[in-house]
Amino acid sequence: MPVFTTEGVIVKRLNFGEADRILTVVTPFKGKIRVLAKGVRRITSRRGGNVELLNRVKMQVFKGQGMNILTEAESLQTFPKIKGDLMLSSYGSHLAEIAERLLPEEQMNPGAYELLATILTLLEKAPRQIFIRAFEVKLLTLLGFWSLDQIGEVGEVKGVLEKLQKGSWEEIGKLEIGKNQALELERILRYYIEKILESPLRSLEVIRKIKEG
Repeated sequence: MPVFTTEGVIVKRLNFGEADRILTVVTPFKGKIRVLAKGVRRITSRRGGNVELLNRVKMQVFKGQGMNILTEAESLQTFPKIKGDLMLSSYGSHLAEIAERLLPEEQMNPGAYELLATILTLLEKAPRQIFIRAFEVKLLTLLGFWSLDQIGEVGEVKGVLEKLQKGSWEEIGKLEIGKNQALELERILRYYIEKILESPLRSLEVIRKIKEG
């Protein structure tokens, strides 16, 4: 019977039909997959709360001729601190969007899954933007997109970018940077990621509006 069990982080949800959702899930050994979760939008659904955006879940999936079908789901981490804060939840959505748009379909990448699960756990415990910048650099590096030599002049933040690329999370957590450096890092990485995607990051527009509001 074509059934498999996997962990995964839900990075996108799309309403489908009257009561279903299509979930995009980053998994360690199946890559980024799409799964049909039948009936989860019904109030009576036992699985609805387990398949929220950003949840790390354990899933049982039936792989048929068409779309993967979710048969069981258990929450492993739900990240309530991230979801309970408007700005933090918008940053969580940013991480999800980057993973969803950069990762290819159904290509095994345990490193990418581990990176996503780690950054969400870090932000739940100690929300710092430097961790978000590090996630961006490390994911781009893992996928073969990142090279300081290719992104042009980066000025005084070059050393910081190198530390974000090569440093451990513990080392990154000890980094202290000024406001101007933080803005410059955000500008450089946004430009670089959007150049790869050839379109804007929707989540960053939401973050900008929240900051302005």
